[in-house]
Amino acid sequence: MPNGCPTAAKQHCRSTPAGYIAANNDYLMTRQQVLDLYFMDARHKLIDLAAFLDRVDRAAGPDDFRVQAFRKALGELSSSNSDKAARVLLAFSDPTTEPIPAATTKAASGAWPGKAVEG
Repeated sequence: MPNGCPTAAKQHCRSTPAGYIAANNDYLMTRQQVLDLYFMDARHKLIDLAAFLDRVDRAAGPDDFRVQAFRKALGELSSSNSDKAARVLLAFSDPTTEPIPAATTKAASGAWPGKAVEG
């Protein structure tokens, strides 16, 4: 527990750990701390996504709704919005509010096909 409270006990800690900025009773890391902690993992994921897109682009056949949703989600990553994670999730989500009468498959596809499924 260097420089302050352990992660699980932050809500019980009365002092701000060194190097952190207190905001709304949460401890926020500085940009440098976020980069130091998460950059290599994010870099790995980005390279993995690039390899996935290379495989998709080399494969024969048209894009389906999953690839279309994926590319829409990728576009959200380069926006200046501060809610990128929510926007990426919404790119894959079903925007309808009415439940379907019955499930048509036993497996999730990971993206909304873009039309109501008849039951």
